[in-house]
Amino acid sequence: MATKKTKDIPKLKKSKIGFDDVVGHKQIKERLKGIIRIVKNPEILERFDTAIPKGLLIYGPVSVGKKMLAKAFTKEAGLSYLEISGSKLFELDYIKEVYEIASKHAPCMVILEDIDIKGIMQGAITNVSFSDIAKVLESTNEMVFTVATAESLDEIDPVLTSPQKLDFLLEVLELDKDARRFFIEKIMQKPHDTKIDVERIVRYIAGMSALELERVGRMAALSVVEQDKELITEEILIEQINIIKYGHKVEKKMVENLEKELKMTAYHEAAHAVLSVLLLPHIKIEQVTIAPRSKTLGFVSYNDEDQLSNVTKKDLYHDVCVLLSGRVANVKKIGSEQMDSGAQNDLSQASLQIYAAITTLGMDKELGYINLSAIGSLDNYFLEQQIEKRFLHWIHAAKHDTEKLVDAYWEKIETLALKLIEQEIVESDELSSIIGDTELSHKIPDSL
Repeated sequence: MATKKTKDIPKLKKSKIGFDDVVGHKQIKERLKGIIRIVKNPEILERFDTAIPKGLLIYGPVSVGKKMLAKAFTKEAGLSYLEISGSKLFELDYIKEVYEIASKHAPCMVILEDIDIKGIMQGAITNVSFSDIAKVLESTNEMVFTVATAESLDEIDPVLTSPQKLDFLLEVLELDKDARRFFIEKIMQKPHDTKIDVERIVRYIAGMSALELERVGRMAALSVVEQDKELITEEILIEQINIIKYGHKVEKKMVENLEKELKMTAYHEAAHAVLSVLLLPHIKIEQVTIAPRSKTLGFVSYNDEDQLSNVTKKDLYHDVCVLLSGRVANVKKIGSEQMDSGAQNDLSQASLQIYAAITTLGMDKELGYINLSAIGSLDNYFLEQQIEKRFLHWIHAAKHDTEKLVDAYWEKIETLALKLIEQEIVESDELSSIIGDTELSHKIPDSL
């Protein structure tokens, strides 16, 4: 009988890195600490009659630190772990053996690295067998906790994220400001021009991965030698960032425009947040950020549990004011001649809400209790002129009120905007301290 190669025998490991060794990702690490509290003290779930969670999925783009976070998680929990990665993820017998060893050494952890990996089976590209892994998780010792990593949640079969499998889902987005500064400071350890604006560079590299930033440092150093210069200059650094980020050199004017765009995004999101707190205080804000997310430059994150279900006329109107506040704040800061397309989605949403208030929700003072959705197909021109007149009245009234509110609370908007430029993310507690105990009693115009 053939004996198993030593290198194929699963081995228990101890992580040498903890959360302090992982740069950035403050919110993710706080969430992981909470999960560790549950893993180490499962008895706290007894009064909720809830089963002990068996796993966690950390997902996000390539090279943002998912594997480091997984290993740091095991160290902070004070537990050993076994690791399954690459082709071993396609070997069910090996996976079962790993979990048997983990069960014997429980409490213990298992790391499944990159479970959205693709393999070739019988000439066809295939996924890892999620259903088989789910069965293993279901049957294993409840004191064995699984930490899986993946690039995309969409690639993971829901069978693996159902209850009592990978219960917790944590998305790790692009490197945050602290993590990006870490990589730039590593580059600054090489011979460089002391006039380099580090904070400007940190802002400019938003959205880049750790591998890309390591390449920036290497290519900047090679560029200095290639050009027979002595130091890494800001021009060389930005040129290499642009080549890696965009595939070509970006003119200085474009860099300046990106800086301006970031600043305007900060004022835009700050206005949304401040007016939302004042006009819709019952909807809690979790965070405000200008860090790029997918194709969005910034956003205000609300608590889903507090979203409006049965909308009053007052709430709808105030929400329109919140939506318009981003454009109004930008115009106040740089003038109407410089307004850009950044408020397109806000204006679209505000227009839809006003149109709905008038035509389907029966909220308009002049047109009264009407709902045209049922008769629109019969007569496309019914009340067309009256609707247009009232629509424009609503939008102008909301614009006027929003301008007054932005002017009245400009100091708070500016304070928040500057804080966003400095640190990219402002959490709910810090937002509350900026706005203070301010309460606003704002009536909607009688003409509506």
